Amino acid sequence: MKKCTLILMTVLTIVACKKREIVSSATENNVDKQAPLSYCLTLEGYYKSADIEEKAEWLRQHGDSVCECTLEEAVLQDHRAKGTVSNQKEKYVISWGELKKIIGSHGYDAYLNVIADKSNDGKIDKLIMAEKYGVEGYYFSTALIKSLAKKYAKDDNSEFQFSFATLEEKPKNIQSVVVIQVNGNPGEGNRINANPYYDYSTDPHSVPIPNIPL
Repeated sequence: MKKCTLILMTVLTIVACKKREIVSSATENNVDKQAPLSYCLTLEGYYKSADIEEKAEWLRQHGDSVCECTLEEAVLQDHRAKGTVSNQKEKYVISWGELKKIIGSHGYDAYLNVIADKSNDGKIDKLIMAEKYGVEGYYFSTALIKSLAKKYAKDDNSEFQFSFATLEEKPKNIQSVVVIQVNGNPGEGNRINANPYYDYSTDPHSVPIPNIPL
């Protein structure tokens, strides 16, 4: 009986998410038309955008109206490190409670910007909010941070760990990134998520994949 109930709840959750994703691309493109409050957007318009600036602008205008489950799935998938992470530097550790204060109520109107220590470029000095996505530097969307917290953080004491590292996705495809790992139970030992998540805001001249402001 319990198994049947769990299966039914899962199906209902998936259906609910799909039912909210009913705004067509035609409605997305016509920003003058107000969609009903129960509606939310897909990421179709974002993926159709031609370049980084256009993608960032689409997110600024429409990102906060994307269906929550669609956005969570996309950011967790796109930012998940699929290669080998190595050469990790000193970790900048901050509790979820403190990180929430920095992010505040921001959506795609601002990004979490990782600032390096001026006296030690391998060390993170602080985290601040930036008004727009930049192609140089290290930026994370608040959607990613909130999705990570939802997936891994147990409470406000859970720790987000940021660090500079090297990501090698395939031979000769090496890039310098900032990776995030979350320790959901800092009081019970170092139980960080095994696979880290990383930013796309690296040097565009040396990265074979485009920067992605999602």
